[in-house]
Amino acid sequence: MRPGIVADPGAAVHGFGTDCLAVPAGTPFTLTFENRDPGVPHNVEIFRTSAAAQRLGGAKGPGDAVTGPGRAVYRVSALPPGTYYFQCDIHPTTMQGTLVVTGSSTAPGSP
Repeated sequence: MRPGIVADPGAAVHGFGTDCLAVPAGTPFTLTFENRDPGVPHNVEIFRTSAAAQRLGGAKGPGDAVTGPGRAVYRVSALPPGTYYFQCDIHPTTMQGTLVVTGSSTAPGSP
């Protein structure tokens, strides 16, 4: 199953269609972003925390946006277990959420 995020019409005010995603630890994943908000640019970036200082995946920055209707597919490197933050760079105060990376990032049989 590929995680996905949707920006419906009015997302700049109401936020993403979901504010929480979960993925397994230690496995690269693909995040699909669908912008259904006509004529409005949005994106998704994943950060270590809400300080948005350490980018971990998604869009390459605020200029890497999708104007609706449109779609982007982001390839994200494997992350260790933990809780991370995602946001739209253009509307960071209303379009944000939590990415939960679950499980162990240690391969079976490893110490």
